[in-house]
Amino acid sequence: MKPKLILKRSIDVAMYFLFLLLMGQCVLRGVVHEWLGIAVGILFVCHNVLNFKWYQTLRKGQYSIMRTIQLIINILLLLAMLLCMFSGILASQYIFAVGSGKMIELGRHLHLVSTAWAFVLMSVHLGLHWSIFSAISKNIRANEKVRKVIHIICCVFVAVLFAYGVYPFADRRFWEELFHLIDYQKEYDYSKTLLSYFIESAALSVPFIAIAHYGKKLLIDRNRRRKCKDEKN
Repeated sequence: MKPKLILKRSIDVAMYFLFLLLMGQCVLRGVVHEWLGIAVGILFVCHNVLNFKWYQTLRKGQYSIMRTIQLIINILLLLAMLLCMFSGILASQYIFAVGSGKMIELGRHLHLVSTAWAFVLMSVHLGLHWSIFSAISKNIRANEKVRKVIHIICCVFVAVLFAYGVYPFADRRFWEELFHLIDYQKEYDYSKTLLSYFIESAALSVPFIAIAHYGKKLLIDRNRRRKCKDEKN
């Protein structure tokens, strides 16, 4: 792999894992939460700078259904992350501390919703680009039988995580954060450790990743079959 590509993937992985840590906001609070939030913001900016060529291609080529979906997801993710960073600054009580009273309260409400949507959209974005990581795994030197075994193990592992990911979605009433059905003072289970919240958040992202990844595959396969059918006719 080229150094630039390694840097890109490292930033992506670091940003994802830091975001998972931040999802345990009831455990990881205060100045630590704010510093990690700043780190995610910096990584997000770096991610966009390193992938700036994508912006340059927006006016080029035709837009298929899949490309249109990816564009919409990317724009929504960009907006969610910008709102997440802006609201984080408003709600800051340690590093920035620019607001007070109603401004801090507004920042907290916006931060709760924007963070939830940024998490979902980041997971979907990751799922739509999962083929990048699949391509890396194909470079592993192994015979065909070993590859098949690894593939089966991975599928089973994803299926288990998918099923487990439904649990924290229901247990944490995650939809309340997405649609602002509860305020920022939502009651959390403070008996859980940061590791517990990290694992739950990782599992919670799996259904969104899987739906995006396999939905993309189904759409591409459907278009390929339709194209082959049209060529035969």
